Amino acid sequence: MRRLVLSSIFVISSLAAAAQFTVLPFSPDTFVVADRSRNLIELHDTAAWQRFGSKLAACTESDTARVSIVHIGDSHLQADIFSGEMRRCLHKMTGRLQPSRGLFFPYAMAKTNNPTNYRVNWRGEWTCHKSTEKDGGTLGLTGMSATVSSDTAYLTVKVYDSEFGFYGGTHLQMFAEIGSTNFEPEILYPDGAEIESINILSQSIVWNLHCHTDSVAIGFRQKNADQQSFTLYGLNLFDAEGVEYHAAGVNGARVSSYLKCERFTAQLAALHPDLVIVSLGTNDSYMQRFDSTVFAAQLEKLVTEIRTAQPGCAILLTTPGSNKLSSRPNMNAVTCAITICREAKKLNCSVWNFNAIMGAPKKIGLWNDAGLIASDYVHLTRAGYRFQAHLLVEALLSGTFWPTDSLIDN
Repeated sequence: MRRLVLSSIFVISSLAAAAQFTVLPFSPDTFVVADRSRNLIELHDTAAWQRFGSKLAACTESDTARVSIVHIGDSHLQADIFSGEMRRCLHKMTGRLQPSRGLFFPYAMAKTNNPTNYRVNWRGEWTCHKSTEKDGGTLGLTGMSATVSSDTAYLTVKVYDSEFGFYGGTHLQMFAEIGSTNFEPEILYPDGAEIESINILSQSIVWNLHCHTDSVAIGFRQKNADQQSFTLYGLNLFDAEGVEYHAAGVNGARVSSYLKCERFTAQLAALHPDLVIVSLGTNDSYMQRFDSTVFAAQLEKLVTEIRTAQPGCAILLTTPGSNKLSSRPNMNAVTCAITICREAKKLNCSVWNFNAIMGAPKKIGLWNDAGLIASDYVHLTRAGYRFQAHLLVEALLSGTFWPTDSLIDN
C-alpha cells in the first residue's frame, strides 16, 4: 500500500531525529512481534494535524512555544506507564530540563492503583467516586472525584520521574467544585502562590506558583457555616510553555463512562488541547456479545463532545490491543478495532490501529514470549506499555501516514 508523506507537518530535522530516538531502548528481537509496516496513522483531517504538527515542531525551536495533548482511556492509562512513557519521549524530544507533569488525580485516595511517578498524602475522610460506578455523581475529565467534609483536611502531592531531575510546573490548575457551599482551597506550599484565574464553567482555579516546583500542599478554609465540603476532580501542574501531556484513565472505563461525566467538555476545553487521543474499546469489547452499532454511536457522541470543547483540534482514535477472553483470542477486540477505524473515517478523525500492529490475533503468543503482555492476556507488562508508547511516538513523528481513502482491512 502506498504511503502519503505530509512533509508540511513534520519536516524539521529535530522531529526526524526524535522519531529515530524512540526505537533505541529496544532490541531488534523485540520488534519481531510487531507489524511495523502498520505503525502508521490513518489520517482523515489534514488541516487539524497540520496545526498540531506545526505547534509540536515549534516546541523544539522555541522556549516559549506550547502544545497541549490530552490522552483519555481506561486501565491502560490509569497506571501512567504507557502515557508516562509518551510524556517522557516528547519532553526529551523538546529538550526541556524542567518539564511539566500535566493532569493527574490522586488515585491512592480512592484506594486504587496510583501511578508510581507521583506520591500523594492526605488528612481527612475522603469519599471517592468514579465513572465506572452506576451512580458516581458529578464527574469531570478525569472520571474521578474526591470529597471531604472537614476544613482541617489537606492534600500533598510530589511528582517525580526517574529520568528527569525536576518534573513539575510553575502553575497549578485545580478542577474542583466551586460555589457558596464549598470550602475554599488554598496553596500551603509553595509560599507566595497567587490565584491567577477562576473559571466557573469548568469549575477550575489556576494559581501562579512563581517558581517551578515538583511539590504542592493544599489546605481548605471554611469562611461561613454554609460551606460544608470540598470536591476535587483533578489537578494540573503545568508550565506556560512547552509540551503539555495530560493523561486521564479509569480502570474498567468504557466510552459510555466518559459520556456520564457532565463536566467533561468544559474541563477538556480548559486544557486547550491541540490533540486529543482516545484509547478506549478494551472494556467495551471484553464480553461474549459485543454490539458494534451501539459502540459506534457512543464513540460518535464522545467525538462530538471533544469537538464542542475544542473545535478544530486533532483527534486520534487508537484501537484496543489483542487480548484473550476465557483463554481464547477475543475476536470482539478485532471487531472493535475495525469499528473504530470505520468511525474514524466517518467522523474525520485519525486512527492508530494498535490491534493490527500487534498482529491480532495470531501474534499474541509472541507478545507473551517476549515478556510484553501480562499473564491475563489483556494488560501489557511495563516493558510492553513502554514499547507501545515508543511505537505511537514513532508514528506521530515519522511524518508518514496512510492515505485518507484507505480503510484498515483487518
